[in-house]
Amino acid sequence: MRTRLLTSTLVALLALAGCAQGGTTPAKQGEPPQSGPTPSGKTFTANSATDKGAPHALVPGSSVSLNFHEDGRLTANAGCNTIGGTVSFSGGTLQPGELSITEMACDAPLHDQDQWLAKLLEAKPTWRLDGDKLTLASAETELVLTEPKKAALAGPKWTVDSLLAGETAASNPDAGKASLTFAADRVDIQTGCNSGTATYTIAGSTLKFDPPLLTKMACADGTSEVENTIVAVLGQATEYTIEGQTLTLTNGDKGLRLRASS
Repeated sequence: MRTRLLTSTLVALLALAGCAQGGTTPAKQGEPPQSGPTPSGKTFTANSATDKGAPHALVPGSSVSLNFHEDGRLTANAGCNTIGGTVSFSGGTLQPGELSITEMACDAPLHDQDQWLAKLLEAKPTWRLDGDKLTLASAETELVLTEPKKAALAGPKWTVDSLLAGETAASNPDAGKASLTFAADRVDIQTGCNSGTATYTIAGSTLKFDPPLLTKMACADGTSEVENTIVAVLGQATEYTIEGQTLTLTNGDKGLRLRASS
């Protein structure tokens, strides 16, 4: 998967944004913490965001996550591409090193959300950690995240966030309607149109599904795409990963990104 560096592009964007403000003084970012625990070794997902004091809505069905690895690396995702690089927490500000971003094709809302998150990270926001709540604040944007408990595969209702196809990701056109719910050896399937079940076995990070048994209602175009992707992903050698409350399933060049919703 291709990646590109973010720094030079975003420095130009931030400079232009500064010019557009006509020399006004940026909003105060607050006193940064100087000591105590840092976000290192933890993963956070977004709860809320504001831009210039107004609520900033995330793309429906998507999630924004930041994974601060103990070795100083940052992995960030806003629903499509992955931003990676190094980061430090000195002086109470998030100090990114050279950041890069994967180059998957995204639908427009997810592309814009990628750029919004990248701009926030490059702005060297202040950070504040209160228990399991992390707040990042730049001159214009505030992002509030929490540290979720890592979900188990079996138990939660996993709602489909995004459809993955090779190096392309698209937000679910019927967010909240399609889901997978795993039991010990069976998964209940809701495609947004049809429903059914499939049995499965697990070996390490690989799931082996028997062919799903689904109802046979005619589906609208959007739900048909979701259903076809779900059926393609639930195969004989499906790889899965769980980070916090996010489940990723991949089978060949098809994949699903899902979020634990209950």
